[in-house]
Amino acid sequence: MKFTCALFNQKTGHKFPTGSAEERLLWLHVEAKDSKGKTYHLKVDKKGFPGEEYTIAANTLAYQDMGIPLNIQDFKGIQRDGIPEGDRIFRLPYLDPQGRMTIMQWNTASHSVDYRIGPRETKLETFTWTIPGDAAPGPMVVRAAMYYQKLPGPVAEFLNVPREEAEPIEVNFHETIINIIK
Repeated sequence: MKFTCALFNQKTGHKFPTGSAEERLLWLHVEAKDSKGKTYHLKVDKKGFPGEEYTIAANTLAYQDMGIPLNIQDFKGIQRDGIPEGDRIFRLPYLDPQGRMTIMQWNTASHSVDYRIGPRETKLETFTWTIPGDAAPGPMVVRAAMYYQKLPGPVAEFLNVPREEAEPIEVNFHETIINIIK
């Protein structure tokens, strides 16, 4: 099956997310739940544009330059995203002089792809998925939800930022029901 999500920025007069764009996360999470409650995570289809690796959640390290102000030699970094792998992220990655993602504006040498959603812009994201053979027959709910976070969870945790200041906020969602026949 192929699902298409149309994401339209109708309410802001600027790109979303905005503010300290190097810290902000907006992401699309899609999952399907079968009639017996088993949940399946759907990963976004890659589009192949330059810098796309920064727009798909991955199990990778970033923010190595945080070692500078913390005076930690050879700091390995922390998890970059802290959200489910394969979710689409809408962000403007800031890069340090070594080309690594940073949240420190003062150490920014360049930017990667600006994959935020502009005012009155629609972004289409697709999810191609083979329904598993063990999916329970009956209604299956496919839920697409957009989440916003002021600071990536791993960064907030590492810096001991109070949870309420970095908690994910559900922006919007949509559900579609398909019927699984065996």
